[in-house]
Amino acid sequence: MFNPLGLGVDKLVFLFFFFSFTGWLGETIMESNVRKRFINKGFFKGPWVPVHGIGGFVVYFIGFPLKQHAVLVFVAGTMLCTAVEYLAALFLEKVFHKMSWDYDTYPFTRWCNYKKRIALTTSLFFGLLSVILVYFYWDFALSLTKGIHPVILFRIDILILGTFAVDAVVTMRKYIRNKKAGVPNPVDGLS
Repeated sequence: MFNPLGLGVDKLVFLFFFFSFTGWLGETIMESNVRKRFINKGFFKGPWVPVHGIGGFVVYFIGFPLKQHAVLVFVAGTMLCTAVEYLAALFLEKVFHKMSWDYDTYPFTRWCNYKKRIALTTSLFFGLLSVILVYFYWDFALSLTKGIHPVILFRIDILILGTFAVDAVVTMRKYIRNKKAGVPNPVDGLS
């Protein structure tokens, strides 16, 4: 199995969901603050945004070799995260008729967005987060896994994977059913 990070599957699963959760937490706090009410951000009902889990690995894998040049980490992270965000938006819209964000609705992105899917200010923020991930956050997240006994970590992973699988099935059935019925799936935070 290709594993450029040299980590066990238990640590990979934990890190994936750690980044998915902290991404969800950041988005939920930001969105709830903007909308002045609680908004559960993300496609799923649970506290995870898998694109952040994937992004954490991809940004680290691309950014680590550039670690001697913070500006390159920033530029690569900005471009990579913007591309992932745009592709995720397209995927959700085409497959599920689900628009998970609309950058026309935020005062700090209204003036600099492309097709409501990506925005300059958000892309620059992703670049900053990429630098933080490569220089600090990856090591912090990895240190959490080292403090957990391997058997406990395995059990945590199984519990999270099982809960996520149920959430994924229930959520996707709902969105597919809405799509077939011609019912639009609301934009997160605007419904």
